[in-house]
Amino acid sequence: MVTRWWARGFQEYRLQFACRPIDAEGTLPRFMSLKFGFIGVGAMGRSHMDLFHCQSNGRAVATAICSRNPDNIAKAKEFAPDVEVFDDESKLIQADLDVVVVSSPNSTHVKLAGEVIAAGKHLFLEKSCGITLAECDELERISAGTDRVIMIGHELRYSAFFRKIKELVDAGEIGRPRMAWTKEFRGPFQPKSGNWIQNKTMSGGLMVDKNCHHFDMMNWWLDAKPKRVAAFGGLAVTKVVEPEVQVNDYSSVNIEYDNGAVGTLQVSMFARDFPNEDLEMGIVGESGVLQTRISGIEILQWKRGVDEGEPIVHEVDAKAGTGWGGHLGFAEIHEAFLDAIIEGKAHLTSVEECVPGTRIAIAAEQSVASGQIVTL
Repeated sequence: MVTRWWARGFQEYRLQFACRPIDAEGTLPRFMSLKFGFIGVGAMGRSHMDLFHCQSNGRAVATAICSRNPDNIAKAKEFAPDVEVFDDESKLIQADLDVVVVSSPNSTHVKLAGEVIAAGKHLFLEKSCGITLAECDELERISAGTDRVIMIGHELRYSAFFRKIKELVDAGEIGRPRMAWTKEFRGPFQPKSGNWIQNKTMSGGLMVDKNCHHFDMMNWWLDAKPKRVAAFGGLAVTKVVEPEVQVNDYSSVNIEYDNGAVGTLQVSMFARDFPNEDLEMGIVGESGVLQTRISGIEILQWKRGVDEGEPIVHEVDAKAGTGWGGHLGFAEIHEAFLDAIIEGKAHLTSVEECVPGTRIAIAAEQSVASGQIVTL
């Protein structure tokens, strides 16, 4: 059975091997491990610890964590019992580390990114790329001024499944792309420490926290930059924190791109609960359509002017997701990050690549609040 990438909830799985793995010859790797520090060790942060510390064949070792949550600290120490524990992010950043992984609330991302890069460390930064357009600009400035590797945690780009759609589009299988869409009907966010994900001053809002993933995919497939955003939405069911800061729970978004293409997103957080949540993505070109069937890791293709009854089905050999959310591409993004640092390999989720998806999400939140079209 394939693990659905959008499945919520963190699997607290038992380690089947020591967290300093040996190679095929039974010896420790000869190269020196990169020393990693982790800011935030909730469900997402611990998933990163697992992939880097326990499943990287010794290329990475967790030496420090920063958290103020005793339960999360105890769970993190199940992966790396000897980590040094900090309760101050700046002190961890100044510690003897090569890399910092930031999995704290979205409102902290850009400030911490600046500190990490100023300290000369490589950075794995969870999405989003900020919660305001000004923060997006600042992150781009930080990135442009360093030779350190900065990778944004948009793991979907690293899955063979989503890459296959990109390959089919680039190969001209549907002609010139004109439209892309996402439809996500699901249940509410899983709880986070202090309910920060439900607080728009910390998360940036529903679409900034979660749908930046989908905007990033649509940008990538269309190979275009967003130009204008118009969105509608509101708060109907999911009321967790004070009303003035509670994130919305449904939205409909329209995007105009600089090449004339358009994109749409519809999201509801009070629809079908896990495991019956529904996510569909697709792209329409002048001569065909591609649509995801994620439950089977399949891509459906229809060609215009050909028998359009049964679709062409592309079955993709993609790894099931690992860790928080079971997202496809989650294992691969960690490998790509280490390859970028150790071997200098190019990667797919630079700040320059990923900021436009966050900008769409921020603009969509602004459009919902103001009732106006937002120009980027």
